[in-house]
Amino acid sequence: MKKPEELFLSNGIPVILQHFDGPVGTLHWWNLTGSTDERPEEAGFAHFLEHMLFKDAGAKDTGRASTGQTARVIESLGGEINAYTTFDQTVYHVTCSEQYWEEVMDNFSIMAKPQRFLKSDFEREREVILEELRRGEDSPDRQLYQNLFSQTYHKHPYGRPVIGYVKTLKAANVKKLEAFYNRRYVSEQMGLVLVGPIDDTKGARKKKILNVLEKRFGKRTIPKKTLAPRVRPTEPVFAKGARFQAKHFDIKTSEFAMSFRVPELMHDDSAQLEVLSGVLGMGESSRLYQSLFYEKSLVTDASASLYVPRDPGMFLVSAELKNTANLEGVMDAFLGHVKEINGGKATKEEIERVVHNIESEKLYSTQTVDGLAGRLGFLKYSLGDLNFDAEYIEKVKAVTPSTLKRLSETYLVSERMSGTLFQPKDEALYSFRSIQEKLAPSTTVAKAAKPGAKTPAKGALEPEIFRTDSGLHIAYYSRPSSPVYSMYLAAFGGTRSEIPLDPRYWGASHLLAQIWAKGTGSLTSKQISHITEGAAASLDGFSGRNTIGLQSTALVRDWDKLSNLFEEVLFDPSFSEEELAHAKRVTEEMIRSIPDHSSQVCSRLFMENLFTKHPYAKSTLGDLDQLQRLKSADLKALHHRWIQPKNMTLSIVGGIGRGEVESFANRVDSKMRASNPTPLTELSHIPAHEKLVAPRWAHASYQREQTHIMMGSTGISMHNPDRYALRLMQNILGGQSGRLFIELREKRSMAYTVSPMVMEGLDTGYVGTYIACSPSKAEEALAGMKNVLETLIKKGPTEAEMTRAKNYYLGQRAMDLQSTWSLAGHFGLELLYRDSVVSETEIRKKIEQVSAKQVQKVGEKLFLNQPSVTVTVA
Repeated sequence: MKKPEELFLSNGIPVILQHFDGPVGTLHWWNLTGSTDERPEEAGFAHFLEHMLFKDAGAKDTGRASTGQTARVIESLGGEINAYTTFDQTVYHVTCSEQYWEEVMDNFSIMAKPQRFLKSDFEREREVILEELRRGEDSPDRQLYQNLFSQTYHKHPYGRPVIGYVKTLKAANVKKLEAFYNRRYVSEQMGLVLVGPIDDTKGARKKKILNVLEKRFGKRTIPKKTLAPRVRPTEPVFAKGARFQAKHFDIKTSEFAMSFRVPELMHDDSAQLEVLSGVLGMGESSRLYQSLFYEKSLVTDASASLYVPRDPGMFLVSAELKNTANLEGVMDAFLGHVKEINGGKATKEEIERVVHNIESEKLYSTQTVDGLAGRLGFLKYSLGDLNFDAEYIEKVKAVTPSTLKRLSETYLVSERMSGTLFQPKDEALYSFRSIQEKLAPSTTVAKAAKPGAKTPAKGALEPEIFRTDSGLHIAYYSRPSSPVYSMYLAAFGGTRSEIPLDPRYWGASHLLAQIWAKGTGSLTSKQISHITEGAAASLDGFSGRNTIGLQSTALVRDWDKLSNLFEEVLFDPSFSEEELAHAKRVTEEMIRSIPDHSSQVCSRLFMENLFTKHPYAKSTLGDLDQLQRLKSADLKALHHRWIQPKNMTLSIVGGIGRGEVESFANRVDSKMRASNPTPLTELSHIPAHEKLVAPRWAHASYQREQTHIMMGSTGISMHNPDRYALRLMQNILGGQSGRLFIELREKRSMAYTVSPMVMEGLDTGYVGTYIACSPSKAEEALAGMKNVLETLIKKGPTEAEMTRAKNYYLGQRAMDLQSTWSLAGHFGLELLYRDSVVSETEIRKKIEQVSAKQVQKVGEKLFLNQPSVTVTVA
């Protein structure tokens, strides 16, 4: 890949241009303004601005409320527009098919024009943000980490939530927000990144792109202006001892997270601290996962990672506890590993595994234009150094056991430690006394090293398809320049097949997928993890309602090793009782935690009431009682039944040559022909979906901040010719310029989240709408969704809506199929479900042929002419 080119607009705003062969282009607009740049009374303003810049730029001048014009135009051209706000920056980005890149870029960039905000737009968007805040208050994971950040940062603004507080948001007004906007959104704080097919033979495209950028971001629009530096409060590195807090939350099992204060990313130690976190908690081969999950059975998950933004960050450790009493054992194990590392007992093998993963992650991140643009923007605008990654990797490669000893002794000490425990409400709050006693402050605290001196083809996507002698269908798509490849094996199975075969198999597909790659006749789970994680590769089973399968992504250089492992796991999985017991523990925790998440409860009740006796009504996880009855022999029986050539497909995408694919296919085919498959009979016993004859209602009450509502009906199967019209209807309803968003969020501020729903199965699926809002708005929200649907169906979509929906569908499709793993999955499932892969040309033709009348007719049939199921969870 060519090096990025750096240019400047007339007002000094830097521009990074990176050529990227492919059918998609992206533009990222960086603003170095985040929540840390807010005064205490402005908490949440940076995020508020992110919302407001999506309003019509001239709303205040005209006095007319925003109509979502920018999003509507961009989505009509197949583009996707979004933004995110962090502690240190706000980034607006748009991605689209390369054929509309300049036009989409021009419309997106209108938001850069200095704006004033209409009061009615401001008040509606504030209500939307308050709904977003309420949604976060119901999320145990979000609240756990917000509490941990508050524990870690007492003085630095990283301790404040990016979204702000109810108090500061309600006290905000247009004048205050505009003052913050005018103070922070200046040319010196901005930067642009473009990634896509920029180069052409005469440089015409590059010139056209730069003209658009100068028009929208240059000095005639954004005057050259600097910003007086603002000194952020400094967080003391050391406290008198560890800070811990236990809190009740509406959960079934306890969650724990702790942090150690570490330096900023540009510090000399940061790269090597990532290796230390990886040795302790990266993946299943890590010390913490092996000891806490496998050996001691104290947790259902454990990990460690490094979170380092612009200012000093955190070394994070987290654990999902089987029960609260296990916390002391978890801490004992953690301290034991720290003691071993302090004794220089980290091994070269575990260091090499982590180093390889860190290095390879950089390659994986370049698979999409958005991933590459995001990384380039961070390097240039947050760190000020496009060469940072290369130097970072060199520091990572230099790590030795003695390096980890020094880092552990310096940073993993109680004076840098904070921790948060969330417990079920029916438990007594945990006392950290015994843990605190074990964490008595060290007599000497190692000092950190001083910081370093630096400052912050186009293609038809048509695979080659061939069938082996055994009947196995294979799709192969070559990407010669890609350093990555992906394999995807898919077979009919899953909940749809397991229950009709034998009700006692309910949940077996999920367990099979969980432990498929957890051991073979010659390799243990630990050995497989060592191979895959040592190569920065993935090898996992998957399952769902209709399928089971095996998928792998790795670097091309490791093809021989990883393809042999894939083959062994495919044909000779051990499905040991020991690994099954571990998988059951994790699955039990997943089932028990469903009531902790209102959206999951809502989804389950919806499926149960809509599908009743059909297998789609059942959770893919099974239930707690049935889970305990499943044995290793059951998984082996299903594997033998389903993994046969005429019941599955294989797809391979990436920089692997045709000869290597043929050789692998021949080996697989040979083993397939030697197997003795069981005749497939279960698919003929799947009960038909019962049609609704009357409306159904279901409700669950948890006394939470938001009410979640799903309203829907029987849909269609994936083979139904109406599927293209239905997908366009979903696009007319959804997206930032869709009717649901405009009517219920943009105009009425009823919710942060509102969207259409659709599931197309091998059998009849569902259609519907979903919204999460304050309980006081529930009835109005339900009536609003019904009104949007009825109006669309009775009057039909406009010509502009049809154009937007078609372009949006095709644009999203191009964006979704960028990476090797997404392509491999797409080809594999298409080949399994349809016995062929429909070409992109044919897809485009089918989409373009859909008329407004067809959309209206499909909507009438699915939404108006049959009863519905309505579920509310509050």
